[in-house]
Amino acid sequence: MNADSKIAPEKLLQYDEYVEALDFLDEDSRFEYIIDIGKRADKVPFPADCMNEAHMMHGCMSKVWIVHELDGGAHFFKGQSDAIIVKGLVSIMTGAFSGLTSEELAALSLDHVRGLNLGALTMQRQVGMMAMLKHMQKLSRRADIAAEVAEVTAAAD
Repeated sequence: MNADSKIAPEKLLQYDEYVEALDFLDEDSRFEYIIDIGKRADKVPFPADCMNEAHMMHGCMSKVWIVHELDGGAHFFKGQSDAIIVKGLVSIMTGAFSGLTSEELAALSLDHVRGLNLGALTMQRQVGMMAMLKHMQKLSRRADIAAEVAEVTAAAD
């Protein structure tokens, strides 16, 4: 996936680590790996006040919340779910694609999700992963628009 010229390979190191680990594992071990990632995510508490409708991602059967922060032109995501395997998937997606610019996030495709080799997941979970990528891209676009509006407003003052 790093062949995409719009994203520098060093920006997708975490993604590449996940791809390599998941590719190496058999189907049962993949589930264990994803669950372990979900359990590790609990060590860094997700803000309880962000577990609300404003941060909820729709398109997943489980409840999923994603928070977004724009810092120096890079987008950072953190997520939570009420289901342990989904929590692991959310952690993979937010970890793999945090730190990218809006242009880099826009360059991500469903092939990047497929590249994680999560075919053992149910079709519904695969669709949820693709929806998560689209949601993260949408959050980055919204943040860019808000930053532009703030810049124009500040210039007008």
